[in-house]
Amino acid sequence: MPSRNRAIGGVLLAAFALTSCAATVREQIYKADNTPISVESWTKKPSQPLTVQSEGGLALTGYYWPGAADDHDVLIFFHGRGSNQGVGARYAEHLTGHGDHVIVASYRGFGGNPGKPTQAGLVADGRAFVAKAKALVGPKARIFLVGHSLGGAVALHVAATVRVAGVVTLSTFDKLEESAPGGVSALLPDKWNNLDAVTKIGAPFIMFQGSADDRVDLGQAAALFATARTPAVEIMMPGAGHAPDMSRIGPLVTQAVQAIDTGKLTVYPTSPPSGWTVRRK
Repeated sequence: MPSRNRAIGGVLLAAFALTSCAATVREQIYKADNTPISVESWTKKPSQPLTVQSEGGLALTGYYWPGAADDHDVLIFFHGRGSNQGVGARYAEHLTGHGDHVIVASYRGFGGNPGKPTQAGLVADGRAFVAKAKALVGPKARIFLVGHSLGGAVALHVAATVRVAGVVTLSTFDKLEESAPGGVSALLPDKWNNLDAVTKIGAPFIMFQGSADDRVDLGQAAALFATARTPAVEIMMPGAGHAPDMSRIGPLVTQAVQAIDTGKLTVYPTSPPSGWTVRRK
């Protein structure tokens, strides 16, 4: 089995060894825990609870930090596998305080939400949060999607189906089937082919990747960057692992929004942290 995306690959191998049931495999893909969470235990800045209606009539709980009244930029943060919207809020909190509106999305089956996660379901949930953002901010809303790991996959697939202003991924894989044991990739109920999705987005693409990520290796990052067809920036963080250090990444995400808004992506980022490397195309 390829070494790519090793953590998910190992659990998929175990799941297939026991059963080919799609529900069982999905349990391993998503590691969803629907225990309700209290956002106050994850964040320092108070946020507003946000209820979003997704496909199937599912009511999903997210969070919202309103921005400046005259600011139309909305950042929607998507959390990763085995996580919840509380963790998402802890990360997204670092994007607040600069005038932008910030929303924390959530998915069916996670963090007290009803339903069971599937690829189609999570993408529908993401689109529902985009629609909510437009309803909150108005027709001039400029939507930026930010996702960590699996959340980056959700962001890419949502952006492939709705118009957004930009996409930022943090430690996101290229395609899930690369992690499956030989001969069973065709049996995966959810493929999460991000190499396909990234070719369908119509917005600038920013990706952050750590050189010490033990779940998404540099080959996957290189493939994702190479496949992008819109203006793209890859920021490599030496020694960084899979969990994002948002105290360092957050300011660069805010700068990316400003660079896209002002048409200055070709000189973004202007001053990355020492040792971080940047590729543009």
